[in-house]
Amino acid sequence: MKSIRRLYFYLVAFISIEVVLWGLVGLLRSVVDETISRGADALAQALALILVGVPIFLIHWLWVQRAAARDEEERTATLRAVFFYAILLATLIPVVQNLLSFIDRALIQAVGLRLVHAFRLFREQTLADNLIAILMNGIVAFYFWRTLRSEWATLPDKENFTEVRRLYRYLWMFYGLLMTVFGVQQVLYFLFYTPGDALGDVGRKVVINGVSLLLVGTPLWAYAWRVIQNSLVDTAEMNSNLRLGILYLLALGGVITVITTAIMVVSAIMMWLLGIGWTLQRFVQQIGGPISIGVPLGLVWAYYGYWLNRHIEAIGDKVRQ
Repeated sequence: MKSIRRLYFYLVAFISIEVVLWGLVGLLRSVVDETISRGADALAQALALILVGVPIFLIHWLWVQRAAARDEEERTATLRAVFFYAILLATLIPVVQNLLSFIDRALIQAVGLRLVHAFRLFREQTLADNLIAILMNGIVAFYFWRTLRSEWATLPDKENFTEVRRLYRYLWMFYGLLMTVFGVQQVLYFLFYTPGDALGDVGRKVVINGVSLLLVGTPLWAYAWRVIQNSLVDTAEMNSNLRLGILYLLALGGVITVITTAIMVVSAIMMWLLGIGWTLQRFVQQIGGPISIGVPLGLVWAYYGYWLNRHIEAIGDKVRQ
């Protein structure tokens, strides 16, 4: 019963703080909205979210805080750690997404393209929308980060929090890696289509969106991976099954993709040699798609395969090796 009650209170606290947060974002956005009728509708909806969400959040959040203060089991519960790190993900990912939105639209406009060529989710947004979302999510993230930091200093048993934190770090690494891989794919895709549409809107859109992903995703991936690598001084981090599984997943996913795209490239080459009638430009474009996917995933395979081999060699347990 305690576990069910704990799940209920943390789940409601999570949902209600998200309701309040996006109500505040909507409220601030409606203030700067130039359309009076649209602004009034948005203002009413935002106020409703805030007025309903605030008391519900306070009731449930204060309850879990009091329970954690008087009960060691509540303070060290895995669900409490999941709540903190889930809140950080739910607030910091929108910060990254709104930063990406701003950079993408800015680059699109800088090269003289219309905003319709930006990523679909970002086309209707404005600088004010992005700044408001970044500010409000940043404030909430900072509050829970400070609270979590104080929790770490007083935890009598850190095992549950350590396991959830480990997963949290790898999720950020995956998030940054996906943006980086997709960004490289978009740039390579543009290069293979250069003979046909180098100066057109479509070609410029592809490369600008790819560069935007690289500008945001690469530093994020590099930082998250460095944090993970620096944590390996802890034996528990070095010997974790999660790390071994992640390394295998990335290496295996990379090699499967490389094999698949290699088959597609060889198939296109054979069709061209057998006289299918493609022009050189069409042939380059046919192999460009698979290569643009295979190259970044091949780099993932090589890089994480290297770290997988080092990890296996570093394990002292012969059975695990």
